[in-house]
Amino acid sequence: MLLVVLSLPGMGWGVHQAFRTANNNVLQWLPEGFPETEEYNRFRAVFGSDDFAVVSWEGCTLDDPRLERFAQAVVSPVGQRSSDDSTRWFSRVITGPKAVTLLTEGPFDISRQQAVEHFQGTLIGPDGETSCAVVTLSAEGNANRTAAIRALEQVAVGQSGIPHEDLRLGGDAVINAAIDLESERAVRRWIALSWGTALAVAWLCLRNWKLTAMVLSVAVYSSGVATSLVYFTGGTMNLVLVVLPVLIYVLTLSACVHLANYYHDAVREGGPEGAPQRSLSAGWLPCALSAGTTALGLMSLSVSHVVPVRMFGLYASVGMLVGLGILVLLFPAMLETWRPTVSRPSGARVWWRRRLLRPAARGIVRFRALILAAGLPAIALLAVGVAFVQTSIAPSRFFPEDGRWSRDAAWLQERIGAMVSFEVVLEFPKRSSAEDADDPYPLTILERFELVRRVGEVVRSADRVGGTLSPATFGPSESASDDPYQQGLELGSAGRALIRAFGMGDRRRLQRDVLNRRLLQHRAHFENTNYLKRTEGGEHWRISARVAGLRGIEYDVLLGEVEQRVDAQLAAEGLDRNMVRPTYTGVVPLVFVAQRELLDGLFKSFCLAFALIAVVMTVLLRSPTAGMMSMIPNAFPAIITFGIMGWLGILVDVGAMMTASVALGIAVDDTLHFLTWFRRSRLAGHSRQAAIVNAYDRCAVAMTQTTLIAGLGLLVYVLSDFQPVSQFGLLMAVLLVAALVGDLILLPAILATKVGEGFAKPGHARIESAG
Repeated sequence: MLLVVLSLPGMGWGVHQAFRTANNNVLQWLPEGFPETEEYNRFRAVFGSDDFAVVSWEGCTLDDPRLERFAQAVVSPVGQRSSDDSTRWFSRVITGPKAVTLLTEGPFDISRQQAVEHFQGTLIGPDGETSCAVVTLSAEGNANRTAAIRALEQVAVGQSGIPHEDLRLGGDAVINAAIDLESERAVRRWIALSWGTALAVAWLCLRNWKLTAMVLSVAVYSSGVATSLVYFTGGTMNLVLVVLPVLIYVLTLSACVHLANYYHDAVREGGPEGAPQRSLSAGWLPCALSAGTTALGLMSLSVSHVVPVRMFGLYASVGMLVGLGILVLLFPAMLETWRPTVSRPSGARVWWRRRLLRPAARGIVRFRALILAAGLPAIALLAVGVAFVQTSIAPSRFFPEDGRWSRDAAWLQERIGAMVSFEVVLEFPKRSSAEDADDPYPLTILERFELVRRVGEVVRSADRVGGTLSPATFGPSESASDDPYQQGLELGSAGRALIRAFGMGDRRRLQRDVLNRRLLQHRAHFENTNYLKRTEGGEHWRISARVAGLRGIEYDVLLGEVEQRVDAQLAAEGLDRNMVRPTYTGVVPLVFVAQRELLDGLFKSFCLAFALIAVVMTVLLRSPTAGMMSMIPNAFPAIITFGIMGWLGILVDVGAMMTASVALGIAVDDTLHFLTWFRRSRLAGHSRQAAIVNAYDRCAVAMTQTTLIAGLGLLVYVLSDFQPVSQFGLLMAVLLVAALVGDLILLPAILATKVGEGFAKPGHARIESAG
């Protein structure tokens, strides 16, 4: 207890720092080594950070002077930035008016109307007037997204005179910052109510303030230690890990209640002297096995390639084992020091056991065949539904449709265009023996420019794709390239006279030659837009498409359609990979892969947890048949819940994905406690039916109590507006109730059959402690 008190300041500091290190960048959810991740890293190495924020407001048009005032305030000249200057978080900013000016006053003398058409759907709205600013975050800004977005709000409202209620924010950086903010807010807002609910239920179960305070102390300390480990081991919080403190709290609280019930029994059977030791001797092994199997279920999540899920599995499993150590060391010490009084069972509790629990146990034994005949086919039918489970990690689903972030995204999509980025990069390799040192590529710069424009049009024609930005967007229009003389390109009087002197064919060739030279001469104009980059290996032309939201999108269909159209266009023009290499990256491809990995991880982690726990149960029961049969009620909650979701088409998100393996581990807790008392009665000479009734009498109340404590404590998070946290809380509560049904109905029905003989035979190792 002294060590606990001395460690409190460090633990509190670790918890505080852990919640300050949130990182929810969806583009970083896949680990290094994935082809899609490597492709995205190569893209960032060439073009730099692509996290952007779209800023607009009611009345923001091309003629609004506040737009350029905002842009100038956001990005200070690099040489004038100080270490505490928030503008260091932004590397570039482009506005609709600035983009139009680049074309109308640039080297290609494009008309204002044509320039506006170039940027409709990306920087300018369909009406040709509504506009916005697109701010690209620097590497430092990407590491401090929440602060960077708040700085944008302060610049817009404080320095540009934009009313806060009129401000609209969107884009990848804003969504990622919103996930950071809302995930932390979801836990902070409801953690007190969750803990209070679990504590109130614990008091109703224990009816002893001193004992309840001990249980609370152990649970809170375990939760704090587990959370502080995230910071002290160099980890970062994410939208999944934010539920770690609550999960460890309610699970440790439930384990404390089990041990408190052992303490009650020890006091009633042998008096208060030595009761803590006797309760620990009787309960440490079931508690250890329960924590161990729960940790196995959590550890199985580490097979997922989705980084937040993998981190949650690692830290939650370690947290469970740490909580077990705290439980068996701290709780008995507190019991020995303060020795809470234990009253005789109340009349209500005696009535509960005599009039409800024992008759229920006898009824299950009597109707075991009917229960199994109805239950097992139902499980099989719902297991088929698991195959139809669909997952989604679309960030737009994380927020309520009537919330600020969803409203802003809808406004921007309607007034400006699509906001979600999807990058197509055309790489033109250098020729091995280049005759022209200025342009050492198989295609001329004009041919590359025209190809990028045609591919951009192909990408834009795909379903759900809005506008595109590419070097072609910042260059001459198609009509200008067809007839530069008629479009007024400044070829000079001698150049125009030369064109007149040639025939039509030579004139066309000369026009293209002049335009090619002008494109080559002004290549820096395109490079400054960050849509054209040169490297040692070749030239990279970027086509940045905007997808209209991520709700309801079939990513594989969208990606397949774009890739098929681009490949078909290149094939039709007779271009192979020696001349041009298309690659695809950005939010849409990475979200699709992460979503696929989420589904794969769901099944892999559950199967791994099932296999590991089945081995543990087989070893404990010394019977493969008994071990596998004991897994039926343990798998029952996940099969029932996810089977229903599969049949009804309810999407599983990143918050729900973890619950199957977690629930499997938790369900084993009650199974082990039930089997402990069942085996004790059997080894004492009772019949199977009498042993089932005795097990019901001994642990059904405690099992119901722990389910209520954990279930109601987690159910509070259904009130959260943040979808992953809300779905996690709801599914965990449902799974816990289903686990209770499996352990109090399905398991006794199995034990009442001849299969029950394999669970306790003379000479078999006992699950309980030797003491």
